[in-house]
Amino acid sequence: MSAHHRKSNAVSDLTIVGGGLIGLFTALYGVRAGYQVRVIERSIVGSGASRGNAGEICPSMANPMPAPGMVRTGLVNSLAKDAALRIHLPPSVALTRWLLTFARNCRPSAYEHGFEALSSLSKRSFELFKELPDIGVATTLSRSGNLRCYADSERAHRDFVVSQGVRRFGLAAPTAMVSGDDIRRLAPVVSEKVTAGYHWPDQWFVDPSTLIDDLHAHLLASGVQFQENTEVTSITPYSDSVVVHTDTSDQETDAVIIAAGAWSPQVLKSVGIRVPIQSGKGYSFSVTPETMPTHVINMPESNAVATPMGTRLRIGGTVEFDGTMDQFNASRIERIIRAAKPYLTGIDWDARTEEWVGPRPMTPDGLPLIGRAKASSRVVLAAGHNMLGLTLGPASAELAIAAIGELELPRWSTPFDANRFGHKRVSASLAPNPVASQ
Repeated sequence: MSAHHRKSNAVSDLTIVGGGLIGLFTALYGVRAGYQVRVIERSIVGSGASRGNAGEICPSMANPMPAPGMVRTGLVNSLAKDAALRIHLPPSVALTRWLLTFARNCRPSAYEHGFEALSSLSKRSFELFKELPDIGVATTLSRSGNLRCYADSERAHRDFVVSQGVRRFGLAAPTAMVSGDDIRRLAPVVSEKVTAGYHWPDQWFVDPSTLIDDLHAHLLASGVQFQENTEVTSITPYSDSVVVHTDTSDQETDAVIIAAGAWSPQVLKSVGIRVPIQSGKGYSFSVTPETMPTHVINMPESNAVATPMGTRLRIGGTVEFDGTMDQFNASRIERIIRAAKPYLTGIDWDARTEEWVGPRPMTPDGLPLIGRAKASSRVVLAAGHNMLGLTLGPASAELAIAAIGELELPRWSTPFDANRFGHKRVSASLAPNPVASQ
């Protein structure tokens, strides 16, 4: 993929900025589409929010974060130090604007519109996950589903009734309420505090690190080039190519896909695309319970989740907006322990390992940005997946590769328009690359 004069607008080589889950899935479908693919990653493959997340592949739960009631119960309470959604004061100007847009998107009509779009994307992703073994990625995907556990049986019933609404989008819903004892027979790790809950089928889970390593190995064997510890500082699109500027060199490519998660806005400024992506940090750690569950244990009342990953149980939760990408705040780990401990038993919480923080790329409408930039058809976005990067990854990558080929995208993907937050024209994109033309 060295610099050369291109005689047509055809794309043969493709550069992907970002080596997280979205970038790796995009590389996978790029290779399958016949492109020569290079991945540039600012750190190492699987950095950012990719490895330490809860590992849930949950199409029925892929709803927008801005939802009716969030302004009252979420944003107002977010100033409390122990809140699951934590906003540090004072917020930056950019975060203040983001929060105002977020609040507007909590309207019922906006939520319904977003949920419908995400449902289409997540259903397609689910089908693509099923195909992974057939294309050489044989990561074990656990299919036992999600146990949602409640101390308050009335709250459990209310949530169960709401959960039935996903059927309108063709998604799987829980079939029946069960008692706390029924849940403990399925998962002895659940404490006596739990009085009711339900099993949510067709929600899978995986160790994201294992999936990343398997994808990485498959892509290397398929000829994908990886440049790690290389930061992309900007890109310059031309009519016949794109120059990717890094901290070590300038590299020419036919087209570029920006899949850099929370770091995407820094790259996209150079092509005039405004993407209000904020870093919403998630935290997790691992413990070893006396009895390992075989299901994901979800604790909606306290906003915590526990996912079995081999010999360890990953405990995660919280969203923190403090203006940083990966600054570790130990109090957030303590908050997750306080949230999960009453619901789980047989765990030595002081023996926890693998404490982790990662920046989720949060958009104010809860939807990712996928598609061609108006500034240049050679620049495509696949970013802003909020807390759903794993669930939405394969289908997002498929759409991004289709956009590179200038194929017509399905109508249901319109809400993910990469330019919906505004853009400006970049005149350089109209001219051929003068260096390549020499």
